[in-house]
This record gives sequence, C-alpha cells and structure tokens, in this order.
Amino acid sequence: MVSGAGFSVDPAELQKFGQFLSGTTQPAVQDAANRMQAANGFDNAAFGILLAQVLAVPSRITMGVITGEIGKLAGDIGKSAADVKKAAETYATHDAKTAQGLSTFETELGK
Repeated sequence: MVSGAGFSVDPAELQKFGQFLSGTTQPAVQDAANRMQAANGFDNAAFGILLAQVLAVPSRITMGVITGEIGKLAGDIGKSAADVKKAAETYATHDAKTAQGLSTFETELGK
C-alpha cells in the first residue's frame, strides 16, 4: 500500500537520462579509452636506456589492462542506457494499460 502522494515515474525523464547516457557519457568514456590506447604506444626512451628495460613493458601492460577496463565500462554504460530506456517504455506501457483498465470504472471513480 502506498501512502501519501504515492510513487510516480516520469517516463520522459527516464528517456532523457537514457539518451544522456548513450549520447554523452558512453562516447566520453569510450574516447578516454581510445586516448589511453593511443598513449600506450609511448616512446620507451622517455625512461632512459636502463629504466626503459625495467619500466616500459610493465607500464604498457598496465595501461593495456586499464584501457580494456575503461572500454568495458563504456559497454556497461551503453547497456545501462538501454535498460533505462526500456524501463521508461515499460512504465509508459503499464500506465497506459492501467488507465485503460480503470476507464471501465469511470462511474465508480466519479468521472
């Protein structure tokens, strides 16, 4: 039982948020992953001859792992965006079906 004003969801706001996730957030995160991947080809001479042998390979491995994880995050954000949009559609459909079902009781509802 819901008390007070009840619980409501604005499907349009969910759609708007889903669009933000897929249109803004996901591309920005993917761009970060792409930039990290591009940076991973750095010149190992930046470490000097001796340190390049010790630090360059682990640095590239670490950056590769981080890049992969950021890429996965971008995919997860895309899935979340699709889920939010689906939830918006579900709420809208449910509200329409409920309104249609309640319309048979217009007399009892005082309409």
